[in-house]
Amino acid sequence: MEALLSEKISGQTTGCPVCGGKGESFLREAFDDRYGQPELFALVVCDKCGHVMTAPRLEESDLGPLYGTYYPRKHVDVADLRREAGRAVTRLAALRRWWMGTDNQGQYSARPGDSMLDVGCGSGLSLMEAQALGAQVRGVEADPNVRRLARELNLQIHIGSVFDEPFPGELFDLVTLNQVIEHIPEPDRVLERLRSRLRPGGRLVLVFPNVQSFWCRISGSRWINWHVPYHLHHFSRERFLQLAGRCGYRIQSVRTITPNIWTVLQFRTMRFAVSRGVPSTMWGASPAGGPGAQSMSPLRRQVLRMMRRMVFAVLMLPLGVINRFIDALGWGDSLMVELVPVELA
Repeated sequence: MEALLSEKISGQTTGCPVCGGKGESFLREAFDDRYGQPELFALVVCDKCGHVMTAPRLEESDLGPLYGTYYPRKHVDVADLRREAGRAVTRLAALRRWWMGTDNQGQYSARPGDSMLDVGCGSGLSLMEAQALGAQVRGVEADPNVRRLARELNLQIHIGSVFDEPFPGELFDLVTLNQVIEHIPEPDRVLERLRSRLRPGGRLVLVFPNVQSFWCRISGSRWINWHVPYHLHHFSRERFLQLAGRCGYRIQSVRTITPNIWTVLQFRTMRFAVSRGVPSTMWGASPAGGPGAQSMSPLRRQVLRMMRRMVFAVLMLPLGVINRFIDALGWGDSLMVELVPVELA
């Protein structure tokens, strides 16, 4: 199997975006262990700098069909999004996000009056939260399922890519990529393109999985953030900072953050067997957003939501202690990096 896969990816090397190297070495085979995309892929490592990538590399044009077919956004409930967005400005919201590890999102860096562009804005929740914090928002998303959500939520979301030049002529105080840069085939080109969309004094905030995290080290091939083939690049702190410098940015800050829910999902993942081409029952649509939720009575949905919150409150106490300690050591599951273009620094 390894020989066949190596033959499949040979000759398809597109180069390492971090250092420009052309040579890659095979690490292991990998496949979609969440949503059942049937193809076989590989993890490869750049021979020059050690950056880890998914091969064969997808093209920008592959992303829309891939996410439209396999990502579970077809049944997202708009009322749930509005409810969640309202919690962003409630009393002690920032403290709650820190304790839960959900402050690993760039929109919380938005200041009143900022113009913000969220690249890979998903369901639009990040845009609604930034609006609640006083920002003016725009979004870019590859998943065509989001078109319905944008319409119902009255959000300005461009369905496509940053290379389409969305919102021509507009510059932004804050550009965010939450769990996005790892999905992009050519992250160096995206970073270079986004420099031209920042106002003087503007900031670029990115959050992405940390391949050198504590949970990655102990979970091995079952780490939830390999997420092949959707994650095309698997960054360490050192390799991403090298990439950012190569693309003309100065580092303002770097920290690691581990969402407690990621750890819960990691524990659950270890209990489930996976097969190529078969969707995992664990990663199916949630009761709050799946098709089954549409047939639930409002009272039942409210009761289920309250029960989940009670269970989480019990689980989150020890997990919060463990994960905040891991984050303090720099071993957290996600890296949050704030960049400023060199000429604006």
